[in-house]
Amino acid sequence: MKFCFNGCSFTLGEGFSVEQREHFIYDRLLSKQFGFNRDNIAIGGSSNYTIFIRSAKAIMSEQYHCVITQWSALNRLWLSPAPNVYFFTNAKPNDFQYRDISLNKQQIEQFQNALMLLNGDYNNILDLISYCNILSALANQTQTDLVFVNGLVPWTNDLERPLQQDLAASLSNYTKMLLDFDHRNDQEIIELFLQLQKQFETLDRGHWVNLFDSWIKNVVDTGPQGHHPGIQSHKNMADKIASHLLENKIL
Repeated sequence: MKFCFNGCSFTLGEGFSVEQREHFIYDRLLSKQFGFNRDNIAIGGSSNYTIFIRSAKAIMSEQYHCVITQWSALNRLWLSPAPNVYFFTNAKPNDFQYRDISLNKQQIEQFQNALMLLNGDYNNILDLISYCNILSALANQTQTDLVFVNGLVPWTNDLERPLQQDLAASLSNYTKMLLDFDHRNDQEIIELFLQLQKQFETLDRGHWVNLFDSWIKNVVDTGPQGHHPGIQSHKNMADKIASHLLENKIL
C-alpha cells in the first residue's frame, strides 16, 4: 500500500531540518503508524493550482492507493518568466534577478500588494472547488482513495447555511469580504452568495478531514527553526487524518 502526500510548505515540513522531518512531519507519523509506503511531493510556496496539477498527475499514475492533498492559501500564484524559473507571488520579498528582469525588495512588495488587491478570494474559491471535483472524478476512474486537508483555506461554514432575512447577521466577516458586502445592494449580495453556495454544494465533503477547521487556525507550536507548524501541530494533524482514514475504511 502506497500513499502520496501533496501540498505546500506545511506538508513539505518547513521549519524542520531534513533530518528532523523524518521524525516529526505528519506524513512520516502516519506511515509509521499504519506501515504504508509514501511519497511526499509537496513544494513550499505552492499555489492551489500547482498542488492540483501535481495531485492529478499522482492519481493518473495509478501507483498510489491514496492521494492526500493539502490545500494552500487561495491567492497564491506562481509566475514563470522562463523555463524552470519561478516567482512566488506571496513569498517573503527578496531581490529577484533573471536576465533582464531585476526587482528589489521594495518593488516586489509593491507588486505583491497590488496583485493581492487584484486577486480576490471569490473566484479562487470557485477554482478550488473545480480542482477538488476534477480530482474526485479522476480518483473515481482510477479507484484511488482521495483525502483533502484544509491547510490555509479561510472559508467559513455559512456557505452551508441558507441566507436569513438579515444578511449581515447571516454571513461571517470573511464571506462579507468575499462579496464586497459594503459596496453592493442586497440583491447583488444574494445573487453572488447563491452562485458561490451552488458551487460549494458540488463538493464531496466525505473527502475532507477538516473542511472549515483549517490547519493554520490550529497551529499550537512552531518548528525548531522558529516558523511553520511544530512537532505537536504535526502530531495533531496526523491524528485527525488517521481518524479520517479509519472512519472511511481507507486503511
